[in-house]
Parts: sequence; structure tokens; C-alpha cells
Amino acid sequence: MMMMANELAEDLVTQILLWLPVVSLLRFKCVCKSWYALITHQNFVRKHLLHNNNNNNSNTHLLLKTSNKTMDDYVVSTISYEELQVSPLTQPLPPQYFRNGEPFGEMFSISVVGSCNGLVCLHAYDTLKVVIWNPTTRETKVVPESNLPIFAPAGYYTHIQGMGFGFDAKTNDYKIINFDSMYECNSDIYFMKDVKEIIYQKEVYSLSTDSWRKVDGPQCFIVEDVPMTYITGMGSWLAYVDYVNQRDLFVLSFDMSDEVFLKTLLPDNVNGQALLVLNESIAMVALLPIDENWWEIGFDIWLLLKVGVKDSWNRLFTIGPSIARIHQPLGFWKNDTMFLTKIDSGQLFLYDPSTQQMTDLQIHGHSDSKEMQLVNYMETLVSIKGGNESEE
Repeated sequence: MMMMANELAEDLVTQILLWLPVVSLLRFKCVCKSWYALITHQNFVRKHLLHNNNNNNSNTHLLLKTSNKTMDDYVVSTISYEELQVSPLTQPLPPQYFRNGEPFGEMFSISVVGSCNGLVCLHAYDTLKVVIWNPTTRETKVVPESNLPIFAPAGYYTHIQGMGFGFDAKTNDYKIINFDSMYECNSDIYFMKDVKEIIYQKEVYSLSTDSWRKVDGPQCFIVEDVPMTYITGMGSWLAYVDYVNQRDLFVLSFDMSDEVFLKTLLPDNVNGQALLVLNESIAMVALLPIDENWWEIGFDIWLLLKVGVKDSWNRLFTIGPSIARIHQPLGFWKNDTMFLTKIDSGQLFLYDPSTQQMTDLQIHGHSDSKEMQLVNYMETLVSIKGGNESEE
């Protein structure tokens, strides 16, 4: 191998290595110093990422986050995108503060904020604890705590409403956006407060500078327990202004490069429940009452053709009513087929809207469907630089 490495031209070696999976490249860093320098160089990392995006589906997976049934910790399983085969190995979330043997399952709900170019952002609910993680290379980074709480007036509490993670292609940077609210502690329940009683702050973290800074944004609530939806360069959330009368629901989107917010109103009389991604567009799951008493429900699936334009919503199909009683949409696969999770067991099914057929994938998660998340994930060499970078 050493002789071959010395005999082949560097350009040819590069072209050959670009076709290899990340796991092989991590081993081949030990072949010789020149290969180590080549594989770890940012130019090669970018070329390998671009090559995978254009030519190779073998590095594309689904990442299933759930909690361990026998321990108070969270684990992730990798599911191959093409065959929907689960890797026999699961791994716990990064050890910096998601450590095995400690009952974080009882203290924090750990959510996947987003996945982009092989990096996964994790957040512990209602805390300032955030980690960026590459599950393939096992590099992890504990993000420095947000500065927002220091701006809270005396006697005010801070609450993390939502968070987002994405890539800024203009500056080749990864960013986290944090939605924080500050409110005076009194007898009123936080969610029952008027929007005018709360101070809203938004802050963006840049991985390249390893720091946070404030940004301007609209005064509104982010719907909790509904993770961010990410399409290229843009994160989106369901948001509202009036909790008591949530007919004002809308989609709030954030452009990672220009750092501006866009607002998209929902179709009239539509009760949005969740946002998903379908063919690099925003899809919405809307609750549909089948009868006046809500004994029977279904889900309408809508597709947003253009962010910011209410009239560009297009209703695709309806799920239910019988299926909707015991299953919840979790994400899309090929040809508009959907992953549904069974509410009482966390069991995954594949639903084909054209035939209305369900396929049991023999994949089981947590019985609490809110603890399950399914995100697209690509194996990459993208590294996490700066600050307190570490490796398991």
C-alpha cells in the first residue's frame, strides 16, 4: 500500500479516495503521512462532501433518536436510506453531558435540533446545553452557553422556546439560532401570557468564530415539541402570537446566510401540527377532524411551493381516519411514502398514500412517540474546529 501511494500521482490518489466511504478514509489516514495530510485537508473534505452529494447514496442514512428502554439515556440508530436496514450497533449521545449511567432521561429531554453535512446539533430541553456532533468521526463540540440570559431584567426568567441548526453556504459556516423569551415570574402560566408581556430575543452562534451574537426578529412564540424543519440554507418552525386563540399559526423561516426571517401564513382554517421535508420543500402535517365531535381524525399533508407565499400551499393527500388514531407522521421517504410511528409502542411503519398500505419496518423506538426523531444524515469527514473540540 505504501509503495502504491508513492507511485501514483497525487491527483489520481485523490480521485480514488473520493469514492471511498468515510469509515475507510478514517482508517487510511494511518497509511502514511501524505495520506493523513490529504484526507484531513479541508479542500479534500469539501470535495468528498460534494462528491457524496452528487454521486454516492451509500453514505446517506436516516438517524433515529430514541431513549433506551432499559436505561435512562438516549441512543441513536443508523438506518440505511436505500434498504431501510438498521445498523446492528447503536451508540449513545455524546459523553460531554449526555453520559451513560446518569439519569438525564428524567432531567432533560434531548432533542435533535438538526442535521447538516454530517454534523448533528443536540439540545437539552429548557437548558443552554448544546452539542455539535459528527457521529461517524465521533468528534464532538460543546457549544459555549448563549449570552441571552444576561440581558434579562431583574426578576425575570428565561425560557428557550426553540432552536435551529444549518449551513451558511456564503461563508462556509455552520450556525445555530436560538429563540429565547424573558418573562416576569407571577401567577400567570408562561404560555397564557400575552405576547406583549414577554421580551423576545434571538441569537445566532457561528461555528467559525465560536461565539454568539444577537439578531433582530419578530415577536412571537415558537411552537414547542415541534422540531425545526431544514431545507438547504433555511430553517423553519411553526409559530404564533396568541396562545389562547391559535388561529394565527404561521411558518417562521430563517435564512442562514442573509440572517433574515420570512413569514408564511397557513391556508385558511388549517390546523398545522408539524413541519417535515419533502423533496427539499417544506411539508406540513395538519390535523383534520372527520366529525364534529373529533371522535375521528385524519391528517392532511400540505406542500409549500414558495416560502413567504400563502397561496403556494398545495394539499397533497389525507391520512386516516383509522390510521391517524394510532399513528403519527415522522418523515418522508421515497415517492411521497411516509414514516409513521405507532403512538403506543414507537414502532415504525412505512405508509404509501397511493395505495394506503402500511408496511411494518420491524423497527422499534420508545413508547412515547415524542421521544422519537428521524432525520436525514450523511456520513462525512466534516470536522468541528475551534473552542473545546474533542474526540471520543
